[in-house]
Formats: sequence, structure tokens, C-alpha cells
Amino acid sequence: MADTLYDKAFYAEQVDGSLRSARAYLGHLFALWRPDSVIDVGCGRGAWLAACGERGVARLAGLDGDWVSQSMMLDPAIVFRHANLQEERRADERFDLAISLEVAEHLPPASSDGFVRTLAAHADAIVFGAAYVSQPGTGHINTRPHSFWADKFIAQGYRLFDLFRPRFWSDNDVEPWYRQNTFLYVRPEHPLSAALAAADLAPLPDSRFVDCIHPWLYFGMLEQFAALQQRTARQQVAMPVPTRRPGRNDACPCGSGRKYKHCHGAGAPGA
Repeated sequence: MADTLYDKAFYAEQVDGSLRSARAYLGHLFALWRPDSVIDVGCGRGAWLAACGERGVARLAGLDGDWVSQSMMLDPAIVFRHANLQEERRADERFDLAISLEVAEHLPPASSDGFVRTLAAHADAIVFGAAYVSQPGTGHINTRPHSFWADKFIAQGYRLFDLFRPRFWSDNDVEPWYRQNTFLYVRPEHPLSAALAAADLAPLPDSRFVDCIHPWLYFGMLEQFAALQQRTARQQVAMPVPTRRPGRNDACPCGSGRKYKHCHGAGAPGA
């Protein structure tokens, strides 16, 4: 990730919505179980950690690139450390909960497995979300179906819980990318697993179910497709009209770069 993409203006635009969303999601989670320690991998300015601090979490840690600094943290109690998130990282210490939201899509595809292992090394309960396929955004180079990530966490011994989407799917106070992308992963031996069971909240038996798309993203994709069609139509109208019917070995006027006989062989002269 390049520091020119993630400057002060980038985080200033995000922070209010992130903090508002964090308060809603963490309030829902902490009503079931509250951690004593949380790490946010790819923390930005630490909005989610600050929301944890508001709810009494004692130990707060954040990791991110060198475009973020300790002085940028929203809560001075957050202990910030620089990290190259493209590289798998061993855990110096363990936490009750790890958070990583809207980060993995910014990392190269080759980093995907190592990033999941990094999160797994830090905690047995993880709130994770990453941009869905073709979701627009700054520096999105690794957008994936949610089941892509789910299968990797399941392979690390986690169970998948769709804890947030049923509650916040239509809540416009929560940023739409969190409503679309955020899931909970818990290993069976973690205390949160027992709390979820006591609340009659079961893990999803099929990771493919999480690939359902929020209307915010679906209609946004339709708009992108419509814009692409309009650009294509304008380009076709602007194509020069041939003064004669092309021969079989002429370049096809459709703009494909192929010979006319290859594009329209059946109707080409002498076919």
C-alpha cells in the first residue's frame, strides 16, 4: 500500500462513520461478551479501538503502516505499532479479540493466506470484513467473495457467525461497507463461543451463504455496468464508417484488431 493513498484527508473522511459504526457493532457484540484486550490489524486512526475503550476495554493495540502514527490515534490509550501488513506476522502477545475491517482488499492477493494466519496468531475471536468482489474504493486490489475469506478462517479452526448483518442490514447509521462485509469468527474453545451458544446463535453451516449482496453494493454495480455500456455505445458511434465493404484480409471495422474474415468470415466477400 502506498502512503500517498492513505493520507490525512483519507482518514478524516472516514473517521466519523467508522466511529459511529464501531459503537453500534461493538455494543451488539459486547452485550454477549466483553473482551479485556483488543488488537486492530490495519487500525487507521483507531476508531474501532476507541469505541472499545469507551466500553471499558483495558488493553488496546493497533497495527498499521508507516503512514499512521501514535499521535494520530483517537484514544491515547491505544498502543500503536508500525507493521508491514503484506507480510505474515508472528504474535508478540495474544488478545481476547482481534479486529480487521476493510483492510485485506488493500493487500496484494499473494498476501491473503499470510494475513489470515497473522490474525489467527493474535486471537481466537476475530471481527473481520473485507471488500466484496468489484466493490469500489481507494486501492482495492484484492476484492473477493466473502466465502473466500471464510474458508481460510474455517481452515484455521474458526467457526463463522453472521452476527451483525441480520441486526444492522437496514441501519443507515452504519456505513454500508460494514453492513455488507463484516463477520465474526470464533474458535470453539474461546469463551465467546459459549456466550453465542447461550444466546441460541449458531455458526453458519455453509460459508457460501455469506456471499449474498447488500442492495447498496448490488445497485452500485448495476450503475457501473450501465455507465460501461454507455461508454461502449459512444465509442461505437464514433467509429469511422468504411468507404467500402472490407475484404477478407482487411482489418475489421468493429475495432477488434482482427481480420474481417475472422470476425465475419461467413459474410465476407468470397466466403
